[in-house]
Amino acid sequence: MTTRAVLCFLLRDGEVLLIRKKKGFGAGKINGVGGRVEPSERPEEAVVREVFEEVGVRVRSLKPAGTLEFYSANPEPDWLVYVFLSRDFEGEPRESDEAAPRWYKLSELPLEEMWEDDRVWLHYALSGKRVAGKFWYDREYRRMLRWELTAY
Repeated sequence: MTTRAVLCFLLRDGEVLLIRKKKGFGAGKINGVGGRVEPSERPEEAVVREVFEEVGVRVRSLKPAGTLEFYSANPEPDWLVYVFLSRDFEGEPRESDEAAPRWYKLSELPLEEMWEDDRVWLHYALSGKRVAGKFWYDREYRRMLRWELTAY
């Protein structure tokens, strides 16, 4: 069964807000703010909720940046992730029990501490392009095996 999730990258003055995930899938890694889409939610609703829950910021508007599918042992995706950007938000990010936020210069992303697939697609999304990606990992999500990406 495919889990639907969202990622949001807040942008300001040549910087992007990233979090170090404290628990759950991907704990310890740096990523955008996000989480699972509830069954009754649209991805746009989920991303606004997740950003507020994880870092205390209210997103006022979103720009869709693409979709990502992640596979491991199954023929259908384990994860379908909707990616968004926002430059229109209010509040200063604060730490929560799920996330430690920090602003990074767009030219100095901590890719070595992020998911391996971020090296393939993230710079396209942050530059304003939309992405459609498929990424295959080993069963434990320790190593990316192959990928397909369209950026437009």
